[in-house]
Amino acid sequence: MPEPRHDEALVNGIVERISALSVSAFDGADVSRELQQVMQEAVAQCRAGPDAQGSLTVLATRLREHAEAAEREDQPSVRDTFARAAALAT
Repeated sequence: MPEPRHDEALVNGIVERISALSVSAFDGADVSRELQQVMQEAVAQCRAGPDAQGSLTVLATRLREHAEAAEREDQPSVRDTFARAAALAT
């Protein structure tokens, strides 16, 4: 099934920001506040776009996919970062 209409550049940019935070989390940093801030901005940016619902849906799906991949790779801090981001996107 194809993805809904969405802003690919926006979604990719947000995923990249969360990836950077997950690296910090992997290194032992507490990224909770930054993650909250990034996701508040992300949701606002998605809602401001013409394909708001699609962008949020695709973003949440991609974040969950990254969390699942981190789980398979036994990286709990990375998994948790992406899982929290996905929860904040919904």
